[in-house]
Amino acid sequence: MPFHDLILVSSATTCLLFVFLLLSLSQQQRKNNRYLLGYLLLIGVVQLVDITSAPDDSLHRLIGPLAMMLGPLFYLYVTSQAPSPKVSLRLRILLFSPAALVMLHVLLFKGLGLATPVFSHHMVLHFIAPVELIYVLAALSQLRQTTRMLNQTAGGSAPAKLSWLNYLCYLNLIILLLEISYYIARQFDVLPPMNSRALLNTVLQLFLLLLAWHVIRSPKVVYTEQQRQAVRQKYQKSGLTPALSDYYGRKLEALIHAEQPYLDSELTLSTLAEQVGLNSHNLSQLLNEYLGTGYHDYINHWRVKHATELLKSTSRSVEEIAFDSGFGTRAAFYTAFKKEHLCTPAKWRAEYQRPDSLRQSNSTGPDG
Repeated sequence: MPFHDLILVSSATTCLLFVFLLLSLSQQQRKNNRYLLGYLLLIGVVQLVDITSAPDDSLHRLIGPLAMMLGPLFYLYVTSQAPSPKVSLRLRILLFSPAALVMLHVLLFKGLGLATPVFSHHMVLHFIAPVELIYVLAALSQLRQTTRMLNQTAGGSAPAKLSWLNYLCYLNLIILLLEISYYIARQFDVLPPMNSRALLNTVLQLFLLLLAWHVIRSPKVVYTEQQRQAVRQKYQKSGLTPALSDYYGRKLEALIHAEQPYLDSELTLSTLAEQVGLNSHNLSQLLNEYLGTGYHDYINHWRVKHATELLKSTSRSVEEIAFDSGFGTRAAFYTAFKKEHLCTPAKWRAEYQRPDSLRQSNSTGPDG
């Protein structure tokens, strides 16, 4: 097997291993990482298409539009993991429009709708890296805003997920700059003739290996199966089966929505467990193993959500809202609120009450 095909097979295999890893997560974790799953799966598909087709084949022309989708998926993954404004449907359409235009061009040309192509397949392949670079820079811009906002909070520190996203962006940035630099150098005959496919796919394989190395060092960034097994081992003698967990999970959700027990500042794990019909140990297992959170984070999430609605709909003071939402102290409210929104309640309310046009003008990313 030629060296460049060996590299393609290796990188495709690495991507598929990542995909199987992500598919082994819980349903909620798979949903949270769906864009990363799509990004890695698409890299693997592109590599497989490259292996199975020659440069002049019709199948090989699909590499262009497929690879053009990597940038949008990467941007959506980063913004979905960082506390940032939700990406609108219109922006999603805009993000994928370059890939859609290239795909339309390929289909029209192969369907004889166009006598001659507007741009060649070779040209499309050279534009993939610069286009993806734009999306990576947009994602980095979003992360910089998030980090700056986090640093402005009292005692703010970058969580593991934020470090992972920055690592992923900068690693992708380096790989893309290397690829663009290579194309420029070849254009001016600075480099001697060489197999570009082998070189660029070797760089891609390096990118995937560095990605795997970082995930092994910090498994929390994707919540691996190993962590799930560790949690299961902790509760293996509890008797709370998956079927019972599903039942009590739905019962807990109904209780939260109907009776809002989190509004009681004296609420404890044992009290909530009694209301659900479990003991404290089993409720802790339910929260940790099947909902992926701890008791305090779970309760504070609902308290902050309640407080957010009050900040929107009332003019009551922040301190009143804190106590009305179940927090025992103003400080506890500020800490929990900053953890979810990365700013103070007063700042969040002021930003929410600003006109839509002003809020939109301050947004970052490709939609800015």
